[in-house]
Amino acid sequence: MEYKIADHGDAKLITLSGRLIEKSQADDLIKEFESLIESGTNRYLMSLEDLEYVNSTGLNLLIGMFTSARNSGGELVIGGISPKVKKLMVMTKLDSIFKIYHSVAEATENF
Repeated sequence: MEYKIADHGDAKLITLSGRLIEKSQADDLIKEFESLIESGTNRYLMSLEDLEYVNSTGLNLLIGMFTSARNSGGELVIGGISPKVKKLMVMTKLDSIFKIYHSVAEATENF
């Protein structure tokens, strides 16, 4: 799994790609995200268009990030999601918790 965090207006854009199946794959992302939360950044757009696969460990990571953003008074929304990951979000009913948009552009308009 690879990730990139970039400025996107008044939010941070987190782009995930590859396969997210082990927590250890996301250690650097978790550290950077926690540092951003501690510094007061609490608005996040997440692009999962290039995320090929995620399992329960990966879903727990996403839920944890969502919870941290919310607990800091902010929000994390998903702008763009691969079909396989979208199917998993629907099966686990996480699509009722996360705001999921078709693209980063659509998420930006509605954020």
